[in-house]
Amino acid sequence: MENLSLIVNSVSKNTDVWPMFFGQLEKHTLEGFFEKKYVFVDECDEPVPEGYEVVLYEKDKMYQEQFTECIKSVPEEYCIYISEDYILYDGIDVERIEEYISILEANRDLSFVRFVKGGIIEMSHLHYQHHPHLYEIYNFLPYFYTNQAAVWKTRDLEKIHQHGPNLHIGNTDYANSFELQATKTCEKLGIRGTFCYYDEPKRGIYHHDSSTFPHICTALVKGKWNLSEYKEELGPLLVEYGIDVNKRGIF
Repeated sequence: MENLSLIVNSVSKNTDVWPMFFGQLEKHTLEGFFEKKYVFVDECDEPVPEGYEVVLYEKDKMYQEQFTECIKSVPEEYCIYISEDYILYDGIDVERIEEYISILEANRDLSFVRFVKGGIIEMSHLHYQHHPHLYEIYNFLPYFYTNQAAVWKTRDLEKIHQHGPNLHIGNTDYANSFELQATKTCEKLGIRGTFCYYDEPKRGIYHHDSSTFPHICTALVKGKWNLSEYKEELGPLLVEYGIDVNKRGIF
C-alpha cells in the first residue's frame, strides 16, 4: 500500500524469535501490502528476509533516543509499529486497515488506530464519529500510550518519542518506563487516538484479541515463552519452527 510502512522494533538478544516472527508475517500478509519494511535493532548478525531495511541504533542509549533516531529513516506517511514477539497466527484484515488509514487521512487531529482493546481500565468509550467499531481513547488516562500494534501517522509517532521522557521501554520500575510516562507527553501534545473492537474475547487481564491484526501479544514475557496465555496459538508454532522451549523457559 502506498505510503504505508512496517516498523519492527527488536533487539539482538531476541533474534532467536526472528524465524517465527518473519515466517508468520510473510505467511499472513499480502505481498506488497507495505511499501517499505524496517527493522530497528542494535546489532544484526542474523539474516533478515529480503525486503526489510535494517536501521541500527546504539545499544547504550535509552529507548527514547534509539527510536527517535531510527524513525527519522522512515519517510512513509503511515506506519504499523510492532515488536518482534508480536507473532501473527492468522491473516490481517487489509480492508479494515485501509479504511483506518482513510480515516486518519481525513482527520487531522487523529494520530493512530490501535488494533487491540486494552483491558486494564474497564470503562465506557464513545464511538469515534459514529463508527460502529472505532472508539475514542482518552489521553489523560493511564495507558493512553502503549506499544501495542497500531497504524500511526508516522510523524506523530516520531513527535511523541522526540518530546517524550528519556527512558527505556521496559524498566523494572514500570512507573518510570517510557511506555507509561509518554502518556503525559501525548496529553501535552494533544495527541488523539482510537482503538478498534469487534467483540473479540479478552485475553488475560491486559487486553482483548484482535481480529484486525491477529497476533500473539506478546510471545515473550520476562524473556520466557508465553504459553500461559497463548498455548493454543504458540504451542504449534514452537514445534513448526523447531524451537527448544527449554532454552528460554515457559511463562
